[in-house]
Formats: sequence, structure tokens, C-alpha cells
Amino acid sequence: MRGEIAADFALLAALYALLYALWLRRRGARYRVRFTLFYLYLCLTAFVTLMPFQLGVPGSDPTVLDEINLEPFRDIKRGYLGAWRGVILNGVMFLPMGFLLPALKRRGLVKTALLSLAASLFIEGTQLFYCWCDVSNRRIFDVTDLIMNTAGGVCGCLIYLAARPALRRIDNELP
Repeated sequence: MRGEIAADFALLAALYALLYALWLRRRGARYRVRFTLFYLYLCLTAFVTLMPFQLGVPGSDPTVLDEINLEPFRDIKRGYLGAWRGVILNGVMFLPMGFLLPALKRRGLVKTALLSLAASLFIEGTQLFYCWCDVSNRRIFDVTDLIMNTAGGVCGCLIYLAARPALRRIDNELP
């Protein structure tokens, strides 16, 4: 397992090096720092939600539909132990995305919410695909995660918008 994750991080590092060589090195230093922070955030999110990256045979698990939860906040309603913790952590996980997206490029609340939803849908879809392929790191597709990840992205954007005047002052004072 550790070797697989090390290989995944090596792949992500190679992707960053390629992005840097082809595009990022021509950008300003401040943008490079912001982009690098965002990229590290994406790598950590992938580590928590998707790693190790695995390929499987699609259709290996015919019970894949059992791995879908389309009832919002089902675990809380049923009183499952740790349900609140999971819900809160899903929101917190997307706070940096909501903060860093508008810091990289001017994006309003609606665009940030839509990008957060799209990223969350990608993660949940990949987890569902893993279930369909019957790979070892099984997680379920959960609509509550979509809701909370998007809400976390929106909260992060609101924090950024509130802090933007102070961040601009700090940015202007830097050499």
C-alpha cells in the first residue's frame, strides 16, 4: 500500500513538473505560489479520497448500486456513530478550494460553488467507479458528501471575499 501511494505521489510530482515547465514558469511569482498551494491541496484531497489510484475491470461488482446513497444526511438520520464528524470533515475538506480558487483567478461565489460541486462529483464518481471495478479502497457514492463539499467550497469563498481587502493590502506591501 505504501509503495502504491508513493508511486501515486511520484506521478503527481511529475505532473506538477510538467505543468511548471510548460506553463507555470512564465507566470509571476505570486501566482506560482498560489497555484502551488492549490496543487498541494488537490494532492492532499486526492490522498484522502482516492488514493491509491487503482485500475480495475469495470463491471466486476454487480452490486455497485448498493454503494449509492441518494438520501441526504442519511447517516445522521439513522444515528450512525461518527456521522456528524464525517459530514463536518467533508465541509472542511473543501474550505481551501473555495478560498484558493478566487485567489488564483477572479471567480465569484456562483462559479466557485459550481467548481466545488464539479470537483466533488468527480471524487464521488471515481469512488463509485472503484466500487464498480471492485477495487480494495471501497467508498460509497454519497449525496451528503456532494452537499457538504459544495457548502465547504462556498464557505471558503465567503471567507476569501471577506478577507480580500486585507489580503490585497498585505500583497501590496510585499516586494
